[in-house]
Amino acid sequence: MSTGITTFAEFDALLATTRAECAAMLRREPGDGAIASVVRQLDALQATTRDGRCPSQQEKDGYNFGLIASRELDNYPVADALYALASYVIWWGEPPPRGAA
Repeated sequence: MSTGITTFAEFDALLATTRAECAAMLRREPGDGAIASVVRQLDALQATTRDGRCPSQQEKDGYNFGLIASRELDNYPVADALYALASYVIWWGEPPPRGAA
């Protein structure tokens, strides 16, 4: 599955900018539970993935920020970044599909 992210460095850079954008959104809308949940999950993801560590399946199962983005934040500019991050995390560590170069 292509997310547009092909390296850990790209993932890490997108995670950093997305975390900053979501934190700013939360400061503007402190009572928004969806944004607060996404911020907590992105912070946890950042801590989990230091030095390129792939999250365990149990850790992956605990992230639902992509779902929250699709249901609650789809009209925010940050939504596409959240989808890309969620897709990358889901497929991270999986073998490439057959026939993929």
